[in-house]
Amino acid sequence: MLAWMSRDGRRLVAARVVRSFGYGFLAVALGSYLKDAGYTGVEVGLVLTIALASAAAASILVGLRADAFGRRRVLMVFAALMAVAGGLLLLGPSLPIVAIAVAVGTVSPTGGEVGPFLSVEQAMLPQASDPSRRADAFAAYNLAGNFAAAAGALFSGVPAFARSLLGLSSPPYGMLFVAYAGLGLLTLAVYATLSPSLEAVAREPLRVATMSSRPAVTRLSFLFAMDSFAGGFVLQSFVAFWFASVHGADPILLAAAFFAANLLTSLSFLVAARLAGRIGLLRTMVFTHLPSNVLLILVPFMPTLPLALAAYLGRMSLSQMDIPTRQSYVVSIVPPEERTAAASFTNIARNLGQAASPGLAGAVFALWAASPFVFGGGIKIAYDLLLFGAFRKVPLRG
Repeated sequence: MLAWMSRDGRRLVAARVVRSFGYGFLAVALGSYLKDAGYTGVEVGLVLTIALASAAAASILVGLRADAFGRRRVLMVFAALMAVAGGLLLLGPSLPIVAIAVAVGTVSPTGGEVGPFLSVEQAMLPQASDPSRRADAFAAYNLAGNFAAAAGALFSGVPAFARSLLGLSSPPYGMLFVAYAGLGLLTLAVYATLSPSLEAVAREPLRVATMSSRPAVTRLSFLFAMDSFAGGFVLQSFVAFWFASVHGADPILLAAAFFAANLLTSLSFLVAARLAGRIGLLRTMVFTHLPSNVLLILVPFMPTLPLALAAYLGRMSLSQMDIPTRQSYVVSIVPPEERTAAASFTNIARNLGQAASPGLAGAVFALWAASPFVFGGGIKIAYDLLLFGAFRKVPLRG
């Protein structure tokens, strides 16, 4: 499997798999865990905002210092913090403790990558794969991660199943927190096996960008922040909270639904790589994103839970096809020595944009239950149109 990738490339994929499994179950379970603890939508939104804001801060630090400090060393530190977060969550549902845990432990309320790991691995992956198969490398990297996140989403139903089987008064969420801590340690062990060849050629503080690429990176960063701001209204943790609050969906059903959503996302990556080869990276990003956002807006207007889930799953079958193409696009419009900078600062923009909206999602949800989906989908449609208009004539560097 992945024989065409280097040993280091396969290890980067393995680290992504281990980490994403943890992200998958915690993203789904966190919303139910906080709801069962009696917290409101505003309080849930606050926790998610803290998680994303801390991820953005970590990404800024990584963007500025990762190459100087050492890429492998940075990855190992943040993997260790995953283990710390799992331990903190075991202390109980106190809101301050949960907030500290999600702040230090790169907890992902989206089920996908939000923290500093992605920026560093995105810069390493081109060095671990053939340039002619770069899009395939990013597709395989994301495909493996999403399959793992799908399995993690299914695993999130284990506490509810255990409660039913053992006759407990509440789901034993602690087993998930122990698993998250263990996965952090396992991720650290994988990073320890990476070779020095993946380090930056010049280990010095990172330049933001040269004059030649700064305008493009700046425009992309602004647009990605806009897209992520919209996505912050419909984070996986908040969507799980929404389905539980509006339709009374139980954790086992949500586990199955988000397993299917992540599975559809994973399969879409295979299509994305092939489609990008035919129509180009930018067109693939935009033309698959637009219909997914229409489906997103329709979710809260579906009259029944099965129809609402069907619309959401339809959305998820299309909405993430821009991820591998976007990552490949970013590193293809800048020189090789600026890839870490471009990856870091576009990801920072995404994290900052996304961190601003979960609290708003909780507030507007209290006023109109459909509003997070309407706002999120509408802003995303505007982003797609602006992105295509701004970059349709920008050449790739190869």
